Amino acid sequence: MRKILTYVLSIGLSVALFYLAYARIDNKEDLWSLMRTVRWEGVALSFLMGYLAIVSRGLRWELLLKPLGRVAPPGRRVNAVMFGYFANTFIPRGGELARCAALNQTDDIPVDELFGTVISERVVDFVFLGLFTLIALLGNSNAFMAFISNATMPDQKVIVAGLIVFTFIIGLLVAFRKALMRLSIFEKVSGFLKGVWSGLNSIRKMERRWLFLTHTLFIWSMYFLMAWVIIRSFEDAGGMHIVEGMFIVVAGGFGMIIPAQGGAGSYQFAVMSGFVALGYQEEMGMAIGNVIWFTQTAMIIIMGGLAYLMLFRYRMKKNRT
Repeated sequence: MRKILTYVLSIGLSVALFYLAYARIDNKEDLWSLMRTVRWEGVALSFLMGYLAIVSRGLRWELLLKPLGRVAPPGRRVNAVMFGYFANTFIPRGGELARCAALNQTDDIPVDELFGTVISERVVDFVFLGLFTLIALLGNSNAFMAFISNATMPDQKVIVAGLIVFTFIIGLLVAFRKALMRLSIFEKVSGFLKGVWSGLNSIRKMERRWLFLTHTLFIWSMYFLMAWVIIRSFEDAGGMHIVEGMFIVVAGGFGMIIPAQGGAGSYQFAVMSGFVALGYQEEMGMAIGNVIWFTQTAMIIIMGGLAYLMLFRYRMKKNRT
């Protein structure tokens, strides 16, 4: 029931944000006409770049697994990562566990250790998102302030109440920690956390850090370029500077953080808000946001579906031997 409720709320948030973005468009016909003007070679190139970023993630995963003494072939690592993106499109925040479960079933690597390496990746992603944000802030300070001014903070009473409840729960856990430690579920959680910590330590024990950095730079270059090539595929956005493009990528990145289903609605709303902050029309931002989102979602569904079939085929072959 909890999973169903999470799924429904995620879809509801996507619909609400898409509606809010779409409602700001005065001329709906101009929006669809503008979307049809995109050059298809830009869409195809964006599709390819998005997939190459995922391939690089799969190849980079080896560098985190090796310090743990774990080995998995490159093809299965890439397919597991691709399947994780596929699962994340349909199950809110389920991609990380899905890719770990996939590689666990094909190569018998413990899920807790795999999850620890995924957390390590997310830490690196957070650092690079911060770096992109800093570049966007320095290059578009006025637009950045206009963008965040549209955000609404929770009421102070809600924040205070949340802090009180959080403190109360922590106090209960500390007070009854001895009783909790005797429960079997605590032992399972403790073992899982140890595996996660082992995965996190894989960065510190990594041998070829330069290769990890090279993959990371390539991945984030693809993230930028897969949006930039589509922006440049619209004639009306042809005069946009590359630093402004960085601002749009950052805006879209923050939109994907919102727990909307597959980033639908939240990505378009964030990209459109970024364009408006830069002084462009809502139609332009919504059109480009739609094309980027549809292109990458199509890539994830098509390539993710193929990745699932490849993983399923290997599992069947493994079970027969």
